[in-house]
Amino acid sequence: MNGLKGEGEMDDALGIVIAIGLALALVVALFMLVIPEPGQRAVIATERLDVAVLTFENSSSWPGVGETLRARIETELVNAPGITVFSRSRLDELLTEQMLGEVGLIDPATAARIGSLTGVSKLLTGTVYGIESRSEETTACEEWKDGECVQSVPAIAYTVRLLGQIQVVSAQTGQIEQALDVERGENVTVKQGNTFGGYETLIVQAAEDIASDMASLLTSTYTRELRYGLYRSVKPKRNGYVGEDEITRFERFDGEAYLIVHFTRIRSDDSFDLSWIDPEGNVVKSVDDIVSSRDWRLYQLDLSGLPDGRFTVSGALNGVEAFEKAFILKP
Repeated sequence: MNGLKGEGEMDDALGIVIAIGLALALVVALFMLVIPEPGQRAVIATERLDVAVLTFENSSSWPGVGETLRARIETELVNAPGITVFSRSRLDELLTEQMLGEVGLIDPATAARIGSLTGVSKLLTGTVYGIESRSEETTACEEWKDGECVQSVPAIAYTVRLLGQIQVVSAQTGQIEQALDVERGENVTVKQGNTFGGYETLIVQAAEDIASDMASLLTSTYTRELRYGLYRSVKPKRNGYVGEDEITRFERFDGEAYLIVHFTRIRSDDSFDLSWIDPEGNVVKSVDDIVSSRDWRLYQLDLSGLPDGRFTVSGALNGVEAFEKAFILKP
């Protein structure tokens, strides 16, 4: 019996070793496939993206939810790249002065008037038309062992769903560019005898989720993104490039400066213009390129024969400046 038990334990141990080996092999294989992104990021607005977040109407039976959603969206957009948010206090002041009151869903004439007053290009507004909340008896794990629950206790699961619609309106024409039905849910399980923080906390979390979705939508719709880096040496990898030793100081014996650009999110057949500029402001090399989303490009500058000093390399996407990177060339 002991011999049989020992063999079983050895088989189990061997199985674990094999599983770990396979997992490590998978991780290594994935690492070999992934091309690391260049260190610098540029977000380019395809059009001016100055946004004002108007009052959100609340058609639900839960007070204050419209204001909660408006505040969370405004905060998220303030932190989003490529988006400028008009001051809420100044916006509310202007609307009061113009006797527009708390503007919610608006007509084209009012939208264009607000655009003229604020100088913004987009207006965000919408409605919260429902808050669904419920609670139900359930269980929660009290004790875990070896990844399994070995003791459960009674609990209550609380759930909230926030439903609404958000509109993106052109502040020039007053036309609705996007009308989106939004819905997000949050839940929490509380062991019986513990205190539930209230549905308000779950509503705020749902509003934050919707705000994050809106920021991602505006960023992806109205901006483009690329990654770039300046390197002393580069190696090709699959359909891209990996830079080694990202720097801003070159010496003449380095031979060449290499710029890697990965066009992570752009349109097909966008134009990309690259200029290498010497310390006197003269363009020593320029490239006109046509690129599409997910393209990798390697651009290089021969350093021989160039003067010492501070150079810059700048890129423009569809005529809009994307980045400007300075570097030093030493003897």
